[in-house]
Amino acid sequence: MHKYRTPTAGFTLVEILVVVLVVSILMGVVVGSFTGVDREQTLRGYCERLALKIEHARDKALQANREWGVYIDEDGVRFAEFDEINGEWIQRVEKPFAAEDYVEGLRFELEIEEIPGALALNNQQPDEDEDEIPNIVLFSSGETTPFTLSVEPEDWETTPWLLRSDGFTRTSLERGDEV
Repeated sequence: MHKYRTPTAGFTLVEILVVVLVVSILMGVVVGSFTGVDREQTLRGYCERLALKIEHARDKALQANREWGVYIDEDGVRFAEFDEINGEWIQRVEKPFAAEDYVEGLRFELEIEEIPGALALNNQQPDEDEDEIPNIVLFSSGETTPFTLSVEPEDWETTPWLLRSDGFTRTSLERGDEV
């Protein structure tokens, strides 16, 4: 009697390599998509913390009955308190008002609503001896300079985040495409 050899069940080397290749490609796509989400979450978190800091400074101004200010420039966002005795703006560097570094570069674009009878804060040219007035003033009455601050990364394309206040309401945060 002849014994016939039955084919053994299993996979060939080529089949295993094809499966490994497909799984590798899928993993690359999944990890790549999470990286984009991670950057968006980091940007959103930064903007949320910035809105909270502005509101915290506004509360401090109201409680202490002193004006506070927010400087916005290419270096980032800085907070200051007005010293009435010396007539100067003193930067606040303690937590939570210390400058927060963002991992990647950010582009800030500030629009200030012109208030009749008030100085045009965007176009001011201070004297050399005079302190520069902050871009956004948080008054001791609880009001603020009406503003819209657009925040977007320099290194990649995305819809900017907008922080805004009409001068009376709390600082809100929304996506630029939701406007």
